[in-house]
Amino acid sequence: MSASAYTRIPVIIFAALALAACPWKKEKKQEEGEHDDERPSIHYVSASAGLDTNPGTQSLPFKTITYAMTKATSGSTVQVLPGIYDTSDLNTPEVFPITVPAGVLLIGDEANKGGGSSPTTIFGGGSAPAFPGVIVALLPGTGSTIAGFTITNASGNFHDGLILSNSSVTLRNNTITGESRNGVNIDASTNHVITGNQIVNNPGSGLAFINGGVGSKVEMNVITHNGVGVEYDVAGGDLGGGSAASAGRNVISCNVNDLAVVAKTPITISAANNFWDHATPTVGCNAGDDICDFSTVFGAPYVLATINTPNAALTTTTTPCP
Repeated sequence: MSASAYTRIPVIIFAALALAACPWKKEKKQEEGEHDDERPSIHYVSASAGLDTNPGTQSLPFKTITYAMTKATSGSTVQVLPGIYDTSDLNTPEVFPITVPAGVLLIGDEANKGGGSSPTTIFGGGSAPAFPGVIVALLPGTGSTIAGFTITNASGNFHDGLILSNSSVTLRNNTITGESRNGVNIDASTNHVITGNQIVNNPGSGLAFINGGVGSKVEMNVITHNGVGVEYDVAGGDLGGGSAASAGRNVISCNVNDLAVVAKTPITISAANNFWDHATPTVGCNAGDDICDFSTVFGAPYVLATINTPNAALTTTTTPCP
């Protein structure tokens, strides 16, 4: 054996002993929300008890979702504790719109859909890129998840709750309310999962497939008391029994019109196994009609859509409509 080899042996042994003597370093990283290849990081946020100078641990959470998004990477979870996340704290306000990075899970109180006695509320909005004049609260990245929040916007015109411009977003167990334009605006994107949400009391459209949404699964939502419950300007999501294997079971009721079509090219809408204002959904554009196709009122450039609603049922959860 060469002399150099003998020289290296003590160095290797010393390095091994040093690593063995410091297991706390790895544990400390995990406690602080950092991650190794086997454990995605978890960052905590508390509007009432947090500081953005904290490390974002459960015991020392961040204060704002905005700051947590700067630390989160794909695979990370940002766990948000009950509170109102808005711009009221002038020292550390939320900055809107809040952009959620690709692959990040933004999680609030799913059991209460962001409501309950201690709501987990995102309240506010900022200018939406590529939508001049539109104010929006949240911009989810590709493959991100938003779950367990009440999402609402300040009063005013042209406000959206979320704009889905990136694909494969999961919206789960939220309450989306008070948006003057669209609760959820589906832009040029595909393959979303929209499930278990309450999309309610939006003066505009609750769920709007404005420029995309093909391949999206929309199931088990309550979509009520909006101007329009679900709007299709283009081929969009599967409300039930379609290509995305949606189970349906959406309550689409007590909207001025439960489903409205404003399409300029022929589209087919799958809407099986849902609950409506009438056991057989009515077709017309008067207030209280279930399905309004604008082509029957305005003619060209709008064209008639094919809308399939097998196994429709009368809702029992929101009737009679006020």
